[in-house]
Amino acid sequence: MELRHLQYFVAVAEELHFGRAARRLNISQPPLSQQIRLLEEEIGVRLLNRTKRRVEITPAGAAFLAEARRILVASEEAVRQALRADKGEIGSLAVGFIGSANYSVLPPVIREFRRRFQEVELSLTEMNTSNQIEALRAGRIQVGFLRPPPGSAEGELAMLPVYREPLVVAMSRNHPLQGMEETPLRLLAKESFIMIPRQRGPGYFDHLIALCQREGFSPHIVLEASQFHTIVGLVATELGIAVVPASMRRSRFEGVVFRTVAGGAETILHAAWMRDHDSLVLRNFIAVADEVSKSLPPLSS
Repeated sequence: MELRHLQYFVAVAEELHFGRAARRLNISQPPLSQQIRLLEEEIGVRLLNRTKRRVEITPAGAAFLAEARRILVASEEAVRQALRADKGEIGSLAVGFIGSANYSVLPPVIREFRRRFQEVELSLTEMNTSNQIEALRAGRIQVGFLRPPPGSAEGELAMLPVYREPLVVAMSRNHPLQGMEETPLRLLAKESFIMIPRQRGPGYFDHLIALCQREGFSPHIVLEASQFHTIVGLVATELGIAVVPASMRRSRFEGVVFRTVAGGAETILHAAWMRDHDSLVLRNFIAVADEVSKSLPPLSS
């Protein structure tokens, strides 16, 4: 039994006339009659009663009609879903992100992707850069928003810059330097720094250390925390200062002020994924991230 046999039977059962059913199916009447007889022989019951004047559906035919319609609808839905999957319109995607991404590019990317691909199931997990890279390699996430270590894009990871922003100094509102609109890094040489540990965010850690060393000092690190919003919260306790991405101004911790690092120092957030991961859902997500990132206004220093 093939789907066409079900289509033939449904047409005859709905028209109750072989000639009209044949015209509806765009075939001639004799082959249609023959296919219905063969269907009845295969099933072993009479589905239609035929006379020269009329066609009537039998009780067995009525029961078969209901299931035949259901199967045809299901087959059409299967085709539709296959086509949608082929376009990356359905499926699932696991996304990792560092906390600061939630203050910048991540929300508009997720909103736009959900608007365009409503039937893709997204799962989002906050994790630091090192954990994201490990999760990408293990397949636990398919894309991450992170600040990669130098050289990451030269290997198995593909990278897309999605947000460039200045660096700012987070300090207590009672700090002696809080009155300066721009803070040269050299003035922080004797400060107590709160930083992300290198094993959690090696790219950002190395970048900041290099910037400080160019100014002739290595930062005195007194505390470490895995996420920027935790770091800013610790700054609010007046345990030290921190150099963070400018988007962290939106965290709005009571008692913390942000002053731009002089000299145009900045950091870049990237979307990252495995080069060998070939998924239309992922491609669509990266395309949306690229489009949204280009539409965002630059973050003022």
